[in-house]
Amino acid sequence: MPYRSPWRWNPIRGEYEVPEGNRLQGTGEISAIDAYSNRTIFILGATGFVGKVLLAMILDRFPELKDLVVQVRRKRNVSGEQRFFSEVLPSPTLGPVVRRFGVEEIRRKVTIVEGDVNERLCGVQPELLGKLDGKVDVVLNLAGLVEFDPPLTDSLVPNVYGVQNLLELVKRLGAKLIHISTCYVAGKKNGRIPEDTPILGYYPKRQGPDDHRFNVAEELRWCEQFVEECKYSLRDSGTRAIRERLQTGGMERAQSWGWINTYTYTKSMGEQLIAGTPGLDFAIVRPAIVESSMRFPFPGWNEGLTTSAPLVLMGGEGVKSWPVRRDGPLEIIPVDLVAMGILIVTAAVLCGKNKQVYHLATADENPVVLPRLVAFLGMNSRYKHKHKKTGNKLANLWKAYVETQVITVEALEARRDRIHRGLDVIHGALNFAKTILGNGRVGPYLKSLRTTRRQIRQQEQTLDKFLPFMIHNSFVFETRNIRKAVAMLTNNDRTRIAWDPETIDWADYWVNIHTKGIEKWIRPVFATQRKTAGA
Repeated sequence: MPYRSPWRWNPIRGEYEVPEGNRLQGTGEISAIDAYSNRTIFILGATGFVGKVLLAMILDRFPELKDLVVQVRRKRNVSGEQRFFSEVLPSPTLGPVVRRFGVEEIRRKVTIVEGDVNERLCGVQPELLGKLDGKVDVVLNLAGLVEFDPPLTDSLVPNVYGVQNLLELVKRLGAKLIHISTCYVAGKKNGRIPEDTPILGYYPKRQGPDDHRFNVAEELRWCEQFVEECKYSLRDSGTRAIRERLQTGGMERAQSWGWINTYTYTKSMGEQLIAGTPGLDFAIVRPAIVESSMRFPFPGWNEGLTTSAPLVLMGGEGVKSWPVRRDGPLEIIPVDLVAMGILIVTAAVLCGKNKQVYHLATADENPVVLPRLVAFLGMNSRYKHKHKKTGNKLANLWKAYVETQVITVEALEARRDRIHRGLDVIHGALNFAKTILGNGRVGPYLKSLRTTRRQIRQQEQTLDKFLPFMIHNSFVFETRNIRKAVAMLTNNDRTRIAWDPETIDWADYWVNIHTKGIEKWIRPVFATQRKTAGA
């Protein structure tokens, strides 16, 4: 029988509790409270979306922690410490913790270290290394580039070379390691994805354990040679041409091995460097697609134009046709569940009770199928445009009352062709009109048409990036290891951290929490970016 968490969040008391008559006893093989007591944790990547939630949760749930060392990169003339207290701590994520403990208590608990995972020893200065030597119990690495198809060098530097620097640092400190990766290192797969697949030598097209064709050292040599060839052959074409070739070349290389994109390709290489390090005590945490918070620090917190946010924004703008599998789930997980999962895994590592790999996902316990998410997107569009007071009234009516629909990839391509042919006709007509009426009268319409074309291309490119997760593959990531770790916690631990994806009401979460969170926190940023870009 799968583990079913009895713990429920009490918003009044601000903690988890178990209903009377349903008090399951934890085995107590792991005591997270004892594991964190008087310990020192070093976090890299705490300024990102997941990192800030994790940082806030550690401070909130485990005040017994001795020290929290947080690495923050310098930005031009702003030091890492200045960035932490001017950018990170004022974030809405940290607001409840700051109000609870106060800035001075956080200053006492948190040590800011300036550095960068892309530098040797992650940029930690020798004098500070001497002070930390032997005093850091575990390093939590959340640093890395979360972008599907960047130029190959942009992804290699943080996700592979950065891991080499990280391993050097962890060895120097004599610490254990928790490394945050992604479930999608599995590559182009369908069905259930286990957690016990060997890490070393893995690539998605691997033909059994005797297939040793993929080797990180050899792959890096190929990458470095490819980068140099691009720079040499395109040296007269400019930086943009080089970056475009590195982008397409990285995607082609990743897909030739069976990975979906450059991001998952480089993340897998980073994992393999970790797994191949002798004597290292580590755990790799692989979240699925990370979405808005369900409860902590408050419902709906989100940050950055990542994960499904672009799709939600497109749905809110009236996109009606979605190419998704009719029988497949989308593997998504709220960010606060990810943070709790990381804390549970960290406790297991500190207690010596850990596995090497932990999936943090939802579909094996509580799947949400893609057509249902399409319906949720339609609900958001209908509500938004029924009450919209600005814009074109006919367009608002269409967006409010025309239902969303699930379509095939073939139908999507046919629809795109019709739209572009129509735009070409309009463009030709406007150019003809310009010869008669002059640019002064027709020019604004041509400019508006260019803006429309650009917006449509952006939507198409965004949707194409998500097609591997929506229609080409169907993933269900097994989460046995995190559930086993939860079962080993003490009852006191479970009042602070819980793993309960089976309790998520997806309709309520998507419509009332996730979508509203994106509209509140992401759309203003998105609108500013479009305005800056001249859209």
